[in-house]
Amino acid sequence: MKMQRKRKRSHRKNPVGRWLQHQVDVEPIDRIYVNRSLRMDSIAAVGFDMDHTLAIYKSKPFETLAFEKAQQKLMVKWGYPKSVEDLKYDKDFVIRGLVVDKRLGNILKMDKHRYVSIASHGTRPLSDEVRKQIYSNRRIRLSSGNYSVIDTLFSLPEISLYAQMVDLIDKIAEGEKGQRGRKEYRRLYEHVRDCVDEAHADDSIKKVIIKNPLQYTDIDPDLPQTLQQIRAHRKRLFLLTNSEPIYTDVIMSKLLSNKLRRLPHWTDYFDAVVLQAGKPDFFTHRLAFQPVNDIKNRVPIKNRRRIFIGGSVQELQKFLKVRGDQVLYFGDHTYGDILSSKHSSGWRTAMIIQDLEEGLAKVEQTTSMRKKLLSLERRKDRLVGWRDFLERSKEGQLGRKLAEAILSRLNISTQEKRGGLEYHLGVLQKEILSLEEQIEGLESDLHMAFNPHWGPIFKAGRENSHFGAQVHSFACIYTSRVSNFLNYPVNKYFEAPHEYLPHEQ
Repeated sequence: MKMQRKRKRSHRKNPVGRWLQHQVDVEPIDRIYVNRSLRMDSIAAVGFDMDHTLAIYKSKPFETLAFEKAQQKLMVKWGYPKSVEDLKYDKDFVIRGLVVDKRLGNILKMDKHRYVSIASHGTRPLSDEVRKQIYSNRRIRLSSGNYSVIDTLFSLPEISLYAQMVDLIDKIAEGEKGQRGRKEYRRLYEHVRDCVDEAHADDSIKKVIIKNPLQYTDIDPDLPQTLQQIRAHRKRLFLLTNSEPIYTDVIMSKLLSNKLRRLPHWTDYFDAVVLQAGKPDFFTHRLAFQPVNDIKNRVPIKNRRRIFIGGSVQELQKFLKVRGDQVLYFGDHTYGDILSSKHSSGWRTAMIIQDLEEGLAKVEQTTSMRKKLLSLERRKDRLVGWRDFLERSKEGQLGRKLAEAILSRLNISTQEKRGGLEYHLGVLQKEILSLEEQIEGLESDLHMAFNPHWGPIFKAGRENSHFGAQVHSFACIYTSRVSNFLNYPVNKYFEAPHEYLPHEQ
């Protein structure tokens, strides 16, 4: 269930009134969230990726299409059995931030320290005992080549297909001698990844979308006005995408063309358009811009000199006449968009996280559960502290009286007021065990409320998840869609909240 977007469109006729109103009542789903303070006054150019940034795809149809195209290629290109045809995309199984263990055919969720908190073999959950036996004694080295991080929405079908294929080859291997199936997990992953990549590269997916873009694309009616408002404040806008010219033209036309009278064509919104950019290499290689031909006749003559193929960050900054710290770039890919642009060019970064909308809805739905959990955890911590103190101070009558006083203070009643210290400690321990049972039940309910397999995308137990830590570390600001900027003044100072160590809270 997605949170409803509660915007008061009447305020948009009066920008000042809207901004004053929204300073106090911007809904969580419409907010910009800040990790690192950002002065929009210092930004001269604002850039955007296209896929999953300006173009928000309808997740279930888009991901199912990618799954099915890769599924077909596995049988045709790599000769997998016809039973692969029976597999169905399971959207509930996948979230961003998962990690594939290519050696063992396992799917992992990690915390910010790269310790595995949840694991499955294929689609089958691993017990805590097995998970700890495999992963608890070591910190995952993601750079080792044995792992693949799934941090983009493009990759979700890949995880679903791979997990189901692991189940399938395990089933085929059953009854056969040896461990032939287990040795194929790495090769299987490479085949799945190859087929998903090829489905995007050879236009298998894009040809279908081009025929019916509205079936797969969520048209945001506020996007044109958002971009126009940024332009009106004399900030240069650019599009930087890996997508091909024809596909980009189809999608961007649906999003922007003929929406505003003064900007009839989608290229009118941008001071530069870079297609087939080749990110992340765009940020690290020095390549010259190439002219675009595929859509030349479909672009107004006055805009053709702004459209390029390939190039590099140095070429783009030179063309726009800006330096790195004057650029704010919106993207959805943790590595290809956010980390690469931040580290290689000094650009400020805004991450678009489509999953945030559903996550915020779940947070709202579970508010009372989370408050109760916090209360129970605090009480348990107090009781455990008192229990440990009493166990270290077993001094006859004094210990018994102290235990009675503690139990009374904690509103824990005993029938035998004159019972010994051991009895009172037993009462305390019984209360602790009851709290642990309640906490475990609430944690399970919260986990299931977000995702039955993996829980919240941004959390792993009490810690931030690996994905949550990446968002916090790499994105200066983040939000669910570009048009949320319409709720704020263009030159707003986005101030990061204070960070506290545990002793300061």
